[in-house]
Amino acid sequence: MPAVCLGVLFFFPGLGQGFTEWRSEDTSVSLRGFTGLGAGYSRNPEAAIFHDSREDILWDLDQRFLATATYREDARFDLNVLQNIRATPSLGLGAAPAGAERSGLLSWQQHAGTNSEASLSVDTAALHYVQGNTEWSLGRQPVNLATTMYFSPNDFFAPFAAQTFYRAYKPGVDSGRAEIRLGNLAQLSLVGVLGYSPESGTDAEWRHRPDWSRNSLLARIAVNRHDWEWGLLGGSVRDHRITGGSLQGELYDWLGVRAEGHYAAPEQDRGCGGGEVSVGIEHRFESSLELRLEQFHHGQGYSSTEALNQALAAGSVAEGYTGRDYTALGASYEFSPLLTGQALLLANWSDHSQLLSLNGVYSLSNEAELAITLSLPRGDHPVADSVGSEFGFVPATLACAFRIYY
Repeated sequence: MPAVCLGVLFFFPGLGQGFTEWRSEDTSVSLRGFTGLGAGYSRNPEAAIFHDSREDILWDLDQRFLATATYREDARFDLNVLQNIRATPSLGLGAAPAGAERSGLLSWQQHAGTNSEASLSVDTAALHYVQGNTEWSLGRQPVNLATTMYFSPNDFFAPFAAQTFYRAYKPGVDSGRAEIRLGNLAQLSLVGVLGYSPESGTDAEWRHRPDWSRNSLLARIAVNRHDWEWGLLGGSVRDHRITGGSLQGELYDWLGVRAEGHYAAPEQDRGCGGGEVSVGIEHRFESSLELRLEQFHHGQGYSSTEALNQALAAGSVAEGYTGRDYTALGASYEFSPLLTGQALLLANWSDHSQLLSLNGVYSLSNEAELAITLSLPRGDHPVADSVGSEFGFVPATLACAFRIYY
């Protein structure tokens, strides 16, 4: 019921007259909204054990209420409430991913039939306070320690997939954070994130209370030397001890270089660990053409399809990338001030599958845009009880989305 009520309010923003900004001498409050309406068609590979149907017609409606309140220059409160109504794809294997790992207390789900569902969640609710050279943050907030673009092994909490073009809103997790400025060229970040267990082995919801064995605590120090930023990272993420680092800068003021990675050591002997490293180069030409190349080594991935199938049969496949080594080649170009195009080619060298994604965004006004995305996978298709290949398993998809900000 609360999801439906909020949907009615946001679907007709003209009725809401309250989306505005108010200021006094010490205080300001800003209210904003977002609506995204998407529709798509997907063609699934032929494998009944993995997909219930050959084709899917997909649609979704995202509606956000965003509020920011500030007091003087010391305190700020951010709120982002998300309502989503969508068609669920016909997956015959397992359940949908549980999404950002956070308490289910601030999320409500309602199934509207067998092929659709509605949800209402608090995506962000965090208080930020600046005291001297330190900014303290507490609440549900996005946490991102990544440097690279497509593959981001140092983004441990609800990372974007490499082929995600639209990244305006990152899901928040229940966390506390301190950003300490050590000088003009150095900063220390301390991050603590609460962990949660899923409601059941096949459920897409998280429990209300924290699972203390899945909590995370990280420290990162970043230092700028000679226009290069060097970072060191350490701590624990859920059931792994993390040691890693990052760097970013430019060679000869022409070629951008980014790198990040870590080694994850299991805290229990039966756990699985490995190294994760992503290295990328990029350049933007005067014509607005931007090229980016990234190489990713996924130490916890599977070196072959046979190894992946064995893990699948044992029920031990984790979310995320399944291969051991990947390459991403991306391009972006402004065809006009109103039209921008993007392309991304992903290659999994473990099973020799690829995924080509094309995205075009046309600006309809200062507050509205239209986006069209085409995804074309290539690889061995699933057969019997074998996934075939990572990208051969995913459907070919054509989707469009209309977004408006107010």
